[in-house]
Order: sequence, then structure tokens, then C-alpha cells
Amino acid sequence: MNYYATKKEKRGFWNLPAVRLALRLLAALALFSLSRWLVYLLNTEFFHHLSLRQALRLYFVGMRFDGVVLAYANLLVILYYCLPFKFIYNKALHKVVDLWYVFANSVLILLNMIDAVYFRYVGSRMTSGVLRAFKEYRGELGSIGAEVFADNWYMLLVMVLFVMLLVVVVKRTRLEPGDRMLTSRWYFTQWTSFLIYLVLTIVACRGGLQAKPVNRKTALQHADSQNIPILLNTPFTIVEVNDDLFVDLLQWYRPEEMDFSPIHFGTQANRFLADDPGYRPNLVYLVLEGVGQELVTYYDPERRYPVTPFLDSLLQQSLTFDGRANGRRSFEELPSLLSGLPALTETDLTAGRRKSDTLGSLGAALRAQGYYTALFEAQHPNGRRSDDTFDGPFLQSCLDNLNGLSQPFAVMIRTSSTKYPYALPKDFELPKESYLWSRFEKSVYYTDHALRDFFEQAALQPWFDSTLFVLTADHANSQHTRAQYNNIWGMYSIPLAFYMPSRLEPERVDEIAQQIDLNVSILSALGVNDTVFSFGRNIFDTLSEPSFIAYVNLTYQYSDGQYLLQSDGEHTIGVFNLKEDRLLNDNLVDRIQCPDLARQLRERIQEYHNRLVNNQLFIDKEAYHEQATDTVHP
Repeated sequence: MNYYATKKEKRGFWNLPAVRLALRLLAALALFSLSRWLVYLLNTEFFHHLSLRQALRLYFVGMRFDGVVLAYANLLVILYYCLPFKFIYNKALHKVVDLWYVFANSVLILLNMIDAVYFRYVGSRMTSGVLRAFKEYRGELGSIGAEVFADNWYMLLVMVLFVMLLVVVVKRTRLEPGDRMLTSRWYFTQWTSFLIYLVLTIVACRGGLQAKPVNRKTALQHADSQNIPILLNTPFTIVEVNDDLFVDLLQWYRPEEMDFSPIHFGTQANRFLADDPGYRPNLVYLVLEGVGQELVTYYDPERRYPVTPFLDSLLQQSLTFDGRANGRRSFEELPSLLSGLPALTETDLTAGRRKSDTLGSLGAALRAQGYYTALFEAQHPNGRRSDDTFDGPFLQSCLDNLNGLSQPFAVMIRTSSTKYPYALPKDFELPKESYLWSRFEKSVYYTDHALRDFFEQAALQPWFDSTLFVLTADHANSQHTRAQYNNIWGMYSIPLAFYMPSRLEPERVDEIAQQIDLNVSILSALGVNDTVFSFGRNIFDTLSEPSFIAYVNLTYQYSDGQYLLQSDGEHTIGVFNLKEDRLLNDNLVDRIQCPDLARQLRERIQEYHNRLVNNQLFIDKEAYHEQATDTVHP
């Protein structure tokens, strides 16, 4: 046996372009899949219900979607290595391909790493809709980005390590001309590898051999809603989704078969409120930034450290409900709070061709009744917080403005000190025990202190006794210490309360109430009997049933407070008993179907979808009788 000939043959095999290409692609797949896995590694508390074996299974299944992204991103590299021409050994061209390989795969890895941090705030992967929403906050992104970088500096080190590994792979897999280059055998090998890689690339781009290419909904075949972020990668969720696919109308039910309508003919109250015709109280609509039930001892008495002493006492004197947000992202807040519109799509309803002036609005309804309306929120030029934008001075400024308004007035006040990066005034003193608190908990304590000062001063004003205070949050907190809040049910838990001692008796109502209930409920509490557009209910009316609806990780969620039903729109994929299983560990879908809840959800999806297609997420009050014939049913 000729040892030297054998060694030369082995070296020749590893020098083959097809072999070196395979090594490049496998290395990219390994690094990219590992970067996707960071969502799990950095947020294990969100996936507490998974065993390591289950998580690893999802990791490997997710490579199917990783392959789709990598196949498209590395098309240039694949084509170059498989071409049966001698110019593939040209050093200048080879450097261009090398640079593309490092750059393209680094960008893909970077997106996964960014999402590993962003995930903790929303519980889902980024999509193109989120990226478009970021454009509205360009001024703040620079400042916030610097803070995020400071808090997550280790991610930069990980990113540098990944890029260095890509560079090493490039150096080890460069094409080197050999003795057999341009021989007939070499050409045959190149043409063969070209055909093989062509087939494999097409299969990879489609995500398999099935009839239709994979999309995000394919992930539901392998994982439930909460686990989909482990399965999918960020570039795939950004590129694959198309928010403008609202073309065809849904026709699951004929108009005469529909029990649900978003048009409320009248907002009369028959519980909690004393009947007082003609009374028009003022409204102060307080929206706390990112304060969920988990932070409020009134809702979570088992909290380690009470950080909301004033809010707890205020809620004890209020009419309170088990509040639910209808979204997790900032641009989903106002449509829910003011227009009764849940976030059932990744489209920003306040942007683009569907601007907010086409949405029904609580403010518009109140202005028609003679109310002076205003929105107060702290402005942060270029994302920088000044002394007067902290909640303390900001709320005092709001109070000064309220004293100058003509009555009746209706104002929304949005706090901001509990927004990342959770900065506090330098002169604010925290209690001694706060050394155990997180930065976020300290900011919640500060906002609670600012609310105390606001209410103490407001109570001295002549308009206070004739003012309805509605208190809620834009979305729940992003940092969780309790497992019951760290899932796709608990992460929507927010405070929701009505405070007006002159008209409302303190009571803790064991019913869920969602943000989209508030526009019609506030009108009812103010004594305004009007025709209102809302996908929610009037919580002051016993004829309406409690409900909750949301959309997350390709999944619609619907609940009556007893059961939580999850659906992909066509089929029920999850049923959980909320009274007995707050952690959502036991999916009952094979034992319980909840057909009534499934129908209620589908009716709402159809109504929402069709109105979005037809740009009818509002009421034309001059012609609402004609419009209502299509959506109001016996």
C-alpha cells in the first residue's frame, strides 16, 4: 500500500469545493442554531414547564426553519463553490464571497441575539410589524439601545466570539487549487455537486419535501404557542410574515348566524352604579407603564417585597377587576384602551394606511358630549429623560393643568418612570429594605410614591369628588419572579380599577375585565348613553359576559375566566382550566373542546378580519343603522 498516495488522496478529497462548501454550511447552521437557542438559555423561567429533553427536541426540530434562512442567505456562496469554472479559484472573487459569508451570517446571528433580550419584554419573536413600529421611536432607540447594551454587555462578547468562529471557518474552507484541478474528473465532480446542491438548496428553501413551503404556522405542528419562540428564528419571523395579506373576507358564518357584534346600541348600567340621569362627572384615565398584577400586593399578596403601598390602599377603596391587557407591545395600547380594538394582527393599527383617524375613539365620543379632552404624557426628546419628566414632577404638572380645565373634562395620563431603563431622580430616597429590589421594582415604588402625592393634592381640588378615576396599565411587566405570571396567560395580568367614592362602592369583583372593555364601560360610568364601537363589553351591564382575547405566537387566545382556549384560527390547539392550572401545565384539548368558546372566538376573528379588510374599524354615526345591518344580529 502506498502511504503517500493515500494521504494525497485524502487531502484531495477535503480540498474538493463541494466538501468545503458542506463544512461552511454546517458551521453556519451550528452557529445560527445556537444563537436561536439563546432565547431559551436567557429566558429559561419563561419555559419552566419544559424538561431539558423537550427543549432539546425543539432545538433540533427548529433547524428545519434555520435551514430555510441559511439557504437564502448563502445562495451566493453555494453557487460560487459549485460552479464548474476555474475562476472560482480567483483570489479576489474568493475574498468577496468570504466577506459575504461572514457578513450575511453575522447579521442573521445578530438578529437572534437581539431577540434573546427583546423576548423578555413581549414573550414572542420580533416580526416585520415590530420593526415598522420602531420607526416611530427612532429618537429614543439610540438612548435606550445604549442602556440595553450596558445591561447586556456580555452579548457583545458572545457576538464577537461567533464572528471570530465564522472567520476561522472561512480561513479553513477556502478553495485551494490542486493537482487534479480542471481535469475531466474535476469537471464531472463539479457538475454533479452543482446538481446535488441545487436540489438540496431548493428543498432547504422550501423547508422540506411537502407540497407547500413552510411558514410560521408550520411551527404549530411541532410546538404549542408558548414554545414556538424556541423553534423559530428571528430572521424567519421577520421576513416570512406579511401584514398586508388581508385581502379575502372570512366567511365562516353568515351575517344572520352571528351572535357577536362590536356595535353597542346604548351603554346603560344596571350594576355597581347608582342611577343619576344627567350627571356628567369628569374623567381621569391613569395608565401605568408596564405595571402588572405581579407588582401589586393587592393582587399578589405573596409578593416578596411590597412596592406599591399607596396603590394597594387605593385599590382597597375602588371597584376592581381581574384586569387583562390585550397586547404586549406599546403600539397595541391605544387602540385597545381608547377604541376597544384588541391586537389580533401584527399590523400597527395606528400607522400606515390604517391610521388612528379611521378608528372609533373614546375621546371623540366624549367630545361629542361636550367634554374637554386631553392626553398627558412625558416627552423625552432624543430619548433623554429630564428632571421634569419623572413621574413625580410630571404628575404634579398634570394636576396644575387639570385645575385650569373647564368641566366636564376627560384626560388620559400615561406614566413613564417604570419604563426601561428604570431611571430615578437623584434626590429620591428609597427605603432601607430596597437593597434587595431590582431596578424595575425600585421604579415601581417611585411611581407609587408619585401617585400618592398626586392623589393627596387632587383630593384638595374642587373637581375631585365629581371625577371618575380609571386606573390600569398599558401592558404587564416584563420581569417576572412568579411562575404563574411567566406564561402566555399570566403575562397579560394588569390592574384594572374604577375609583369614585361618591358613586362607586369599594368591591373586588372576581371577573376578568380586559382593556377593550374600558371605552364602552367608561362611557357607561360617566352616564353617556351612546352607540359605541368596541370588541369588548360593558362591565356595568350584567347582560354581558366576561371575556378575554389576544394574539401571540401565531395563536389566538380566548377565555371566559374559567377556561383558556387557544386556536390557530381554524382549529382548537389548546384548552386549559385556569381555576386549577394557572401554570398552563395540562393541555386538555384531547379531553375538552369548549365548542361555545371556540365559536365565540371565531366570530370575533371573522368580524375583526373583515372589518380590517374593509377599513371599517369604526362607526359612521350618521349612517350606523345601515352599517349595523351587516353586523348586528338577533
